[in-house]
Order: sequence, then structure tokens, then C-alpha cells
Amino acid sequence: MVPDSPLTEAEKLLIDAYTSILNDPFEDKYEDRWEDEPFDKAVDDFKVRAQEIGFTDPFELLSRYKVPSYEAIRTQLKKGPAPCFRPGWESPLLGVRFDIGSILAKCEHVSGPEFDSKYRVVIMDFWASWCDPCVQAGPDMSDLADEFAGRIAVVGINNESIFGATKDPDIELLQNFLNENKDGFRYTNFIDNAEGHAKESAPQDNFRPTLEQALEAVEAASAREE
Repeated sequence: MVPDSPLTEAEKLLIDAYTSILNDPFEDKYEDRWEDEPFDKAVDDFKVRAQEIGFTDPFELLSRYKVPSYEAIRTQLKKGPAPCFRPGWESPLLGVRFDIGSILAKCEHVSGPEFDSKYRVVIMDFWASWCDPCVQAGPDMSDLADEFAGRIAVVGINNESIFGATKDPDIELLQNFLNENKDGFRYTNFIDNAEGHAKESAPQDNFRPTLEQALEAVEAASAREE
């Protein structure tokens, strides 16, 4: 969670220290790969570095990022990322046919054009406003929607509790976010009702060729049917 006010130079140094000492070295050490001793040493190293920077209590800043304690950091790192962010993960819904219109009928339309079921290639972008990679991908999704207009549909499904405890959808919160970021989120967006699905999953660096291959196959099949 990004703080409301700009960071000072000392605060930037503390965030860098947190990332390089307490986070990055342990990102792939979750579950049965976890060891407490290296993390305990990293905590001691971080405390020394925080003092050097000028922070007696680094959590005065880190709590603004929803990092309340060393034990909370330990617990999250031991748990590891959500399965969909782990190497080699594939959606169990790959290749499954489903009715997108039926799914969206259960969601709340909040921005962008109404979904048109005529499109045979549909990108469903599941995202949350607190998820930095999701927000960074928004403009790319919008650019794809513009570039392939008339050939594909891009539909965003917002779920603020996608990796945590279930919360009631907050339409006003989402509308405010989309209004503030309307240039980056120009495509159709709905609020999820926890029944989201996906046709295909592709890493971001392979996404365009995956999309182009799908379009080529679908349009070739359509041409044969005519």
C-alpha cells in the first residue's frame, strides 16, 4: 500500500533496506524451504541498518505498507505467494468452456462499454486496486483493447479480496479508483462476485503471441465456417 505523502530520502533508504534484507532473499524460501535462523539474522542486520538510517522503530513507516511486525513478515514469507504467482502454476480451468455472459450477469458493471457476446476471443483480467502488477497491467490491457478493437473483448473483473478474506464488494471505492485512473483502465470493468473463471493463462512477456495465436486460430475457423 503506497503512503499518501511522498517519501523522504531516509524513508526511501529504509524501504530499500527492507526489500534487500528482509524480503528479496526469502521470496522463494516458503513452506518446506523455510528456515528461521537465516531470517533471524536478517532481522538483526535490518535493525542495524535501520538505526544507521535514523529509524529507532522502522515500523512507524512499514506499518503504512501494512507491515506491522517482524513476525508478520516471517509469517507471510513462510506462507509464500498465492499459488497463481508460483513458477509452473496453471489454471485448472485451462481449456474449459463456459458462458462468459452468465458469469458477468452475476457481477456489477461499473465502467467501460457493455460486454458484447459476439466476440469469440475474450480476455478476462482479474485484478485488485492494491495489486501493483495488476494496476501496472491496466494500461497494457487498454492498449490491447484499442489495438484489436472489433476483434477481441477485454473485460476486467475487480475483486479486492482476491487473495485474502472475503469482503463485500465496494462499488463506490472501485468507481473512485477508476475515475482517478481512467486513462489506464479504458476497457470494460465489473466487480467480481467470487465466481471468476479464466479461459487461458499466459505470463505477461508471452501474452501478445498467445493472444495473436488465439486470434489467428479463431478467425481462420470462422472463415472456414462462412
